[in-house]
Amino acid sequence: MEKFIEDRIEICKKCAIARMTEFGLKCDSRKYINPETNEGSFFKKDGWIKGCGCICTIKAKNPNNHCIAGKW
Repeated sequence: MEKFIEDRIEICKKCAIARMTEFGLKCDSRKYINPETNEGSFFKKDGWIKGCGCICTIKAKNPNNHCIAGKW
């Protein structure tokens, strides 16, 4: 596996809104994240970003994709 993919997945593993599913690590679209502090919440707050719902392990493989919270 290429280094940039491994690095991205490691970042996702530490994310407050990532969760493991039967399809792999997923950015939970039911949650919001504070991109500054990495806090997660089920409630929308000013400046917080809603999870995109992607399967992180798939999205991380494309160098043209990016994290919605700007983490990669």
